[in-house]
Parts: sequence; structure tokens; C-alpha cells
Amino acid sequence: MFVAAERLARARSFEQIVEVVRSAAREIIGADGITLVRCEGDECHYIAEDAIAPLWEGQKFKLSECVSGWVMQNGKPAVIPDIYTDERVPQAAYRPTFVKSMAMMPVQAGASRASIGAYWARANAPDQPALDQLQRLADFVSAAMDNVALQNGFQLLNRTGAAVAAERDLDRIVQLITDAGVELTGAEFGAFFYNLVNEKGESYMLYSLSGVPREAFSKFPMPRNTAVFAPTFSGEGVVRSDNIRLDPRYGHNTPRKGMPEGHLPVTSYLAVPVVSRTGEVHGGLFFGHHREAQFTPEHETAVLGIAGHAATAIDNARLYQSLERELIARRAAEAALTDLNATLEKRIEERTQEIRAAYDKLKESDRRFRILVNGVTDYAIYMLDTEGQVTNWNAGAERIKGYAADEIIGRHFSTFYTERDREAGKPAQTLDTATRTGKFEAEGWRVRKDGTEFWASVVVDAIQDEEGKLIGFAKITRDLTEKRFVDEQLRQSQKMEAVGHLTGGIAHDFNNLLTIITGNMDIAARALDKNEGIARAQKAIGNAMKGAERAGALTQRLLAFARRQPLSPKPLDLDKVVAGMSDLLNRSLGELVKLEIVTSPGLWPVEADPNQMENALLNLAVNSRDAMPNGGTLTIETANAHLDTAYSAAHAEVPAGNYVVVAVSDTGLGMPKEHLVRVFEPFFTTKEVGRGTGLGLSQVYGFVKQSGGHVNVYSEEGRGTTVKMYLPRFTGELNAVTDVELGRLDGPGAAGETILVVEDDDEVRAFSAEVLRELGYTVLEAADGTAALRILEQPGVEVDLLFTDVVMPGMSGRELSDEARKLRPALKVLFTSGYTRNAIVHGGRLDPGVELIPKPFTSRALAERVRELLDAGKCRRLLVVEADQTLRLLAAEAFAAAGYHAELAGTAGEALGVLRAAQGRFDGIVIDGELPDKDGFTLLSEIRRLFADLPAVITVSAGDSRAINDPRAVRIEQPFSATMIINALTSFERQG
Repeated sequence: MFVAAERLARARSFEQIVEVVRSAAREIIGADGITLVRCEGDECHYIAEDAIAPLWEGQKFKLSECVSGWVMQNGKPAVIPDIYTDERVPQAAYRPTFVKSMAMMPVQAGASRASIGAYWARANAPDQPALDQLQRLADFVSAAMDNVALQNGFQLLNRTGAAVAAERDLDRIVQLITDAGVELTGAEFGAFFYNLVNEKGESYMLYSLSGVPREAFSKFPMPRNTAVFAPTFSGEGVVRSDNIRLDPRYGHNTPRKGMPEGHLPVTSYLAVPVVSRTGEVHGGLFFGHHREAQFTPEHETAVLGIAGHAATAIDNARLYQSLERELIARRAAEAALTDLNATLEKRIEERTQEIRAAYDKLKESDRRFRILVNGVTDYAIYMLDTEGQVTNWNAGAERIKGYAADEIIGRHFSTFYTERDREAGKPAQTLDTATRTGKFEAEGWRVRKDGTEFWASVVVDAIQDEEGKLIGFAKITRDLTEKRFVDEQLRQSQKMEAVGHLTGGIAHDFNNLLTIITGNMDIAARALDKNEGIARAQKAIGNAMKGAERAGALTQRLLAFARRQPLSPKPLDLDKVVAGMSDLLNRSLGELVKLEIVTSPGLWPVEADPNQMENALLNLAVNSRDAMPNGGTLTIETANAHLDTAYSAAHAEVPAGNYVVVAVSDTGLGMPKEHLVRVFEPFFTTKEVGRGTGLGLSQVYGFVKQSGGHVNVYSEEGRGTTVKMYLPRFTGELNAVTDVELGRLDGPGAAGETILVVEDDDEVRAFSAEVLRELGYTVLEAADGTAALRILEQPGVEVDLLFTDVVMPGMSGRELSDEARKLRPALKVLFTSGYTRNAIVHGGRLDPGVELIPKPFTSRALAERVRELLDAGKCRRLLVVEADQTLRLLAAEAFAAAGYHAELAGTAGEALGVLRAAQGRFDGIVIDGELPDKDGFTLLSEIRRLFADLPAVITVSAGDSRAINDPRAVRIEQPFSATMIINALTSFERQG
């Protein structure tokens, strides 16, 4: 094999490759026969063989009539232990031969297809070592064919370049180029359509053909600048299509709606513009083939090389013609010059006087310019040569940077950069940008002679001569240190002013709420002193509870303003959410604003925090109201939407997929472009002082992004504004949400469970423990994490749930949870906190697997949350990612029968969207190994970056040898049953 590989690497023709296969392959494979087959059109051509008895060398068969044809069409190996049991084998043709088993490997070299086959005189002969050797040989042959094709292409390019370089006849040039392109690409035919300007200056188009007679095109008009041809004739770039008839630009041009009758059949299509070095488009090279996918990226690159030769040759031919015309004109000029000799001396003297006057004027202008530049002291103005060396220096440069002219001229301008910027290559990047674009502008820190740093505004202009050659750079530097300090103070003052406005509003609302709470509690206390005051006391306590709940809601909104609010997503029907807010919105908008709500039948559900969703809608409605001081219309519209891969590519942070969009539109003042790009910045507001803090749209943006969505704003001055919120489609069940009746505590009882309550605040701990004991739970109490761990270390104490505060002195709730689970891995944990900081919330969302009830909470809320967590896992949740819809539905039924709730996804993109929306809260995921947008193994690696411990099962086809190096994943070959998958997932649960 090693010797054969060396010979193939040195092969310089297809015949040499054939000879290697014929002389060495059978010995390498250990087979009774070997053959090399090449695809020619729609046929298999058996090029060579080496066998114990003759087979089919030199014969041709249709692709559909032989195993080699099947291999080349499908690009897959064919391993046949018994030729009489495989329907791909033409058994009648094989009966007279010695062949009983065989293996055939595809050989792919660009668009060329071939195969290598091995034959055995006994059944079941191909073993794995033989197949491995055959595959290696096929790979070597593929590489050798690529090398030969590349070498032939280089030779052809060199021959063509040499031929056209020596040619001056334009018709001969374009014919040479067209013939070379057809030979290089293997096209059935090619054409070169090119522009020509005659002696009168009129432009018209000619063409050359290769591979077909001129009669094949003579009855058709010249190609027009249609959607298909435009990119080539305008010089935009290469057009390569495996099937041009499926191109959306094809077949929509009057008067025809497809290929003209009698036109040569074109399926594979390759078109390359021929562009002059001046940017002028000379024409285009076009190649066609009746079969699909005949042109490769390598062909594209090669034809671009030919197009380059063509452009150069055409430029040279036109230059030659131009020189001939110039010679003629020069002879005429010489004749005219002879006539002018009599007056030449006088005209030279006059011209000399004009030049002297212009020179004197230029000297005076240069003197005045130098006086002006040197008189500027607020700007450092100086020149650099092409390497960045300082060549002159003005007084402003000396004042700002501290160097005298004789100290700095001749030194590199990187002297003025900080050490960190020099290490990062900033000086070279500055000159490179100025050279490429003509100008470089930036602000940054620079260094004076004494080593102090200053904040500078820098402009570098590239200076070019009349021919466009770079001769140096002009550099202007301004010291903005003081201005930057003033700007920073102003920005800080503005932020503090905005915070002051916000704090004033907070204090006002909290004082009102505290008045409600303390006032009603005072009423209740006085009412209880009277025998008949119980009803009045209950009413007052209820009012105080409502005030406390409003205070808690205000706290959560404040955390949302600061993007510290942990989201608690739930399945939502946004049509119901919007409709349910109509009364509140009408009251908030006032009488001058008309509210219109446009719902969408069949709207998909989403998974989002309902409170934050309502808060976002209210924020947008209030903003719209303020933008319509004289009244107008506010429209809230819902709809299903699909963001495709093109949109995702233009917005890198947005994954493609299905979304639900909520559009909030007004007919108000609108916004200018300079405001539109800043609307989501915290503290940015266009309202007058006292009318806004600039946090409203920032909160909306943070909520939508934390929910896995996308938000965009469209606005025109005088025509209103539209804000669109895109939230990912939720594919699970949309459970109905019922209103919670406040003040009642009749939740589900306990079944002998024990709860350990850990809280450093004595009153909060006493309240939580009393509520849980009232519900029938056994309650253990601890004031800190250390005391809680001592309880958990006792082997005789059963604890079903750890209920702990997050922020505690010493050991935090998260640290306690980690230590507790080392002692009891299956222990369930419920966190509570008024402000979680970064302990269990990252990116604005709870960490995967973390359960939280925010403070303040009601008795009923605590009862329901505890019961929900204790009951979790009795009906497990699976995500099934399967491309086939029928298999998805069958899997859902099978898993439901086994006690699992299955959510379904058809693509990798849809699965990632579901996982992000659910924060990974699944008991397992089942992935099809072959999905339409990417394979299951790639999807698993992406999931691991988000959810490292999610149990996974990948289903693969029989014979798929890909392995999984993942302790939380397993592969199962098809066909499989639900029981097999459930057993695999159960094994992960036993591992913990």
C-alpha cells in the first residue's frame, strides 16, 4: 500500500493511475479480482481489471444496470457478501463469472466520478481489513485524480496564457479562451459574449463558441441583462448553479418563461465576468452541461484564472489598436509641428514667463501656508513618510507632544503610542487603514515626551501623487483630555439626575404603600379591641395584604429595571395576555388615545414571565401615549412569524426559527435616526426632565433578550413608531392559568414529608415554619448554613426538602445547597430571596435546575411552590427531536404510555429554541442522528455548551460506527423501542 501510494502521488496522467491500480490493487486487497470503473456521461466504463478470469475490461454499461453505477450515483460504498441476495447486482451478467462476493468503493475527484471494485470467488469473503485497505486505496486514487486534474489545469492555464499573450487578434483571443474553458471544466459547450467598440465609437456584442457549431446559437438573440445574466455582465461576480432551472432568478423574463424551444439543454451552469484591470466589464464566459452538479469550486477558480488571462489579452489587444491610432495621430501632429517651427521660440519665451510667474506665486503660497500651519497651536499638524517616520513638525505638535522638531523628525510616529497599543500593533493598523480607505479617524490615549498620557482625537490622511501612488501621510492630533473629563462629568451628572428622578418616584410609591399597610394595620388593631370589630379588622388586614403585595411587585419591577430580576417563564397565550390588559391600558392611555387590539387566530404559545410580559406592554403603551400629546391610535397586534437563516445571518444574536411577534404601534411624533440607534441604552431618554428615566425600553430589551427573543424598533419622524417583540414559539402544552385568591391557605396537605427551613431572619423563619406546619409538614429550623449541615449529617433524620434563603452571613444558600447534596444527592432544594445577586441567577435567568420563590411571598404561594417541587418527577418530561413527523407522533404516544410527557421538535434549530425557552428543564432528550439542518452528534455538542448534565439518547442507523464520548449520553441503533430508551434514561438517573 505504501509503494502504491507513492506511485499514485507521483502519477502525472490518468493512465499512470490506471497502471498502479492494475498492477498493485489485487495484491493489496487480497481479492481474486480488481477493477477500476469511470463514469462517462450516463454510462459506467470499465477501464482496467486484474482478475483470475476476464470480466468486463473495456465494456460500458448504463449507470442503472451495475453496482458501480449505484456506488457513483449515491457516493456510498457497496459491500455485498453474496451477489445472489442483493438486488443491486445484475445476477444474469455475473453467473458466468467466478464472482461470489464483492465490494465497491466510490472515487470522487471534483466533478469526476469513478469507483474501485474487488471480487472474491467465495461468498462472505470481504472482511474488515480488506475493506479498510480498499477504502484507503480509493482515497489515494481520489487524491491522485485530483492531482492529475490540477496539473492538467495548470498546464492548460499556462498554455492558454502564453498563447493569448502573444496574440493581437481579438477574435482569435476569445476563441482560445473559450476552448480552454470548455476543456478545463469538462463542459458540454461554452460561449464568450464580449463587447466591442468600432472605429465610430459604437458598442456592440459578439460571441465565440466551443463544443457546438455556431448554428446552435445563431437563431437566438444576444443575451439581455436579465436577472440570471446581470451579475455576469455587470461584473458583480461568479454565478455557479448545480441546476440553473431551479434558480429563483431563472425563467421569469418576457417573452419567455423558461428555456427557449430548441435551445441546448442546460442544467449545470457556470458564468464568470471578464473584467479589465480598470474595472470595465469586457464580457462574460458561460459554460453549460445537461447533467446536474458538473461544476465545482475548483472549476470556478480555474475559470477565474482564464478570465484574468482573457481580460489582460483584451486589454493588450485594445492597447495595441490604440497605439496604432496614436501613431497615426502622432504623424499628423509632427506635420503640424513643422508648420509651427517659425513661431516656436516666441511661444517658448511666453510660456517660460508664465511658468516663472506661476512658480513665484506657488512659493508665496507655500510661505503663507507654512506661516499658517506653524501658527496653529491647538492642533498637532505634521507629515509622515510611507513607513511612518515624522518628516515635519508644527508649533502645535511641539506644544501638545513636548518634542522640538529636531528631536522628533526622523523618528517613528509609534513613539506617541502607549506601550500596550504598540504591543497590540495599533500604529501599523492605523497606517494600513489610512492606506486602504484614504483616512483613519479615532480617539485614544497618547503619550507626551515626559511620559504623561493624554486623550487625543487623531486624523490620518493618505497622500497620493497624480498617478495614485502613496507618498506619505498627513496627521492631525488634538488634545481632548480636558473635554473628555468635562463630558464624563456631564454624563455622570445626567445619570445621577436620572437616578434621582427614579428614586423620587420610588420613594413616593413606597411611602404610599407603607401608608396603606400601616394605616390598615392600625385600623385592624383598634377594631379588634371591640367585640363587633372582627369583620372590620379582617377587611383592614386584607387591604394591608394588598398593599404589601403591591410593594413586593414594585420591588420586582425595580430589580427588572436593573436587570436583576430572575425570570420565571410560563407557557402563555399572548392573545389572552393582551386582551386581559385592555382595561388597564385604556385607563393608562387616557381619553385622547384610541386603543386597537388585533389578535391572530391560531397564535402559537410562548414561554415567558407573565408579569414581565405585562410590564413590557405597559411600558411600551405609556411611551406611545407620551409620543402622542394631541391624541392618536395605539395598535397592539399579535402574529406568528418565522425568522429564516438570512435574517439570522444579518442579526448574529437571533437564532432562526418560529416566533410569536407582538407589535406595538402608535401614530405619534416618531424618532430621528440618531435617537433610534440609542433607544435601548439605559438612561437614554428624549423626554423633558421629570418625564422619564430612560429605563423603560432598556427593561423591555432586557426582558425579551432574557426570554430568548429579539426586539426591533421602526420609526419615522412625524409618522409614528412600531416596537416588535419576537418571542420563541413554545411547543409544549399550554396549561390554563387560574387566578389565585389572596389570603386563603387551603393548599394540598403533606404526606409525612419533612422540610428543613434555613433563614437568618428570625421573623421570616418563624413565618415560613408556621405556614408549613399548618399544612401538615414536619418542619426543622436552622438559622444558618452550618446549623443546617449539622442536621443533615444526622443519619436518622429524614429531610425531603431544603427551603433556604440565598443571601445569608457566612455560608450562602447556594453554598449550603452544594454541601447538602454531597451528603444527600437526591435532596430537593427550594431557594428564596429578595435579591439573588449572582448566586443562582446568571444572564437574568435562574440557573438550570434551580427552583426559586422570590420574597415577599404569601402563604398560598409557598404552599403551592413546595407541593409542586415535592411532586416533581412523577410525570417526567422528554424532548424528542425527530425529522420524520410520523415517528415523532408514535414516539410521543409510546412515551406517554410509559408515564412520560414528550415535547416534539423536527429540526436542530427548533430543539435548541425549545431547550432555551424551558431553561433545559427536561428529564432527557432523544435525538435523531440525521436531522435536516445538522446531524444529531453536532446538535448534542451544542446542547452540552448550554446544559452539561441533560441525559441524551442518539438514535442511529444500523451500521453507523460513530461513537459518543459523553458520560451523559448513549447511542441506540435503529430499530429501537420506547422501552430501550427509557431504560437508558433510567440508568442515568441511577448514576445521579
